[in-house]
Amino acid sequence: MKFKLLAAITIAAALYSCDDSTSGIGDFVSNVDKIEAFSKTYKVSSKTFKLDKVYSRTNRAYLGKYTDPDFGEFSANFITQINCPEGFELPEKLKEITGASLELYYTGYYGDSLATLTVQVDELDKVINDEDTELYYTNFTPENYYNENTDCIAQKSYAAVDKSVSDSLRNTSGYYPNIKINLGKEFSQKIENLYRSNPEYFKDAYSFINNVLSGFYVHTTQGDGSIVYIQDIWLRLNMDYYTKRQTTGEIDSLVHGNTILAASKEVLMSTNLNNKDYNSQGLNTLVEETEHTYLKTPAGLCTEIELPIDEIFDAHQNDTLNSVTLSIKKYRYAGHENKSEYQMGIPQNVLMMRKGELNDFFEKNKTYDNKTSFLGTYDSSTNSYTFSKLNRLISHIFTEIRNKENDTDDRDKVVLIPVTTETDTEGNVIGLSHDMEVNAARLFGGEDGEELNIEVIYTRP
Repeated sequence: MKFKLLAAITIAAALYSCDDSTSGIGDFVSNVDKIEAFSKTYKVSSKTFKLDKVYSRTNRAYLGKYTDPDFGEFSANFITQINCPEGFELPEKLKEITGASLELYYTGYYGDSLATLTVQVDELDKVINDEDTELYYTNFTPENYYNENTDCIAQKSYAAVDKSVSDSLRNTSGYYPNIKINLGKEFSQKIENLYRSNPEYFKDAYSFINNVLSGFYVHTTQGDGSIVYIQDIWLRLNMDYYTKRQTTGEIDSLVHGNTILAASKEVLMSTNLNNKDYNSQGLNTLVEETEHTYLKTPAGLCTEIELPIDEIFDAHQNDTLNSVTLSIKKYRYAGHENKSEYQMGIPQNVLMMRKGELNDFFEKNKTYDNKTSFLGTYDSSTNSYTFSKLNRLISHIFTEIRNKENDTDDRDKVVLIPVTTETDTEGNVIGLSHDMEVNAARLFGGEDGEELNIEVIYTRP
């Protein structure tokens, strides 16, 4: 008898521990010894949804051009400012700034490692501020920020894998692949002259950007075949300066050195995607397919899901929803990767969020709250994305129905968006941004595809 009583208590505790935020759907008061749980599934509908623009303010940049037979041609370019730390100073006995280079360090790439592309660097002729909201999205117009009719600062041909670097060096753990662009003598002389005449221009980032260097537009002008994923951007200043003897204070020797100014979170960085190709009929054809849905980055193809809220509300408005789970399987191939030399990556993290909150979420730098937004991770063992705490979202929408709030066409719709995550030292997710790497997935669902079901587990007082 004691064992049976203990078992009943354990089962009841397990039901309550399913979710700590499900109260409010139905009051639960019971004097019976046994709590019985029920399960029911409902069909959900889905379709491919194409974002008009993608929020692009991230701490990474993307560069290159690639043509894919399924998703068309796209190019990635970027605008970046350079941060000048507070109290920046060059050596006291500066002789000369001998050169300057813009260095783009990348963690990976997609496409042909040996494809030759040409990158061009132009200096911005407009100071960017926080009111330039156009730059927050990938469809901004670069020509609004630099003069394309003036000479560029520099050009350079490059490949994703630099064959001038020996294999022994490239395979070491300390090697960081990069594209190093010489900015020329005229640019370095300009920096030196401004520093000598107005050192106060270098006292902080604001002064530097407004008086010395508004920023760079870095873009591909020739070639096709690869996209590089840039993690760090450095402006390196090479210089000659004199040192003094500590004993006498007399000039001792001439030293060759350098200092680095970097792009950072404190200043703007924004990627531009060539939207002309994204609006081609080829991509629109994918949106119109009804046998499945797509996730595609950086093209902005997402999956829209309409939840059967009215049907669930009619059946469970007085029940306690212990869990609501939606699992979406992925096809093996998103397109014709089995026939392509380069296989696209799989979106690893997918954000589910209400469609009506899409722009506000990224513009305000929000993170998922497991109430109206949820993070799903690709599970290779099941080949699917699973969202298991949707009872919190259903509860939230039930409250809106009762209060007659948010009665819009998008109330019951959520979208799946591939994202990258930013974590703290303990691994907690502290930030989300649009995934801008070359990834794709074709999902079960669609108007005429495999049926998608949402599973509801509930208890009835």
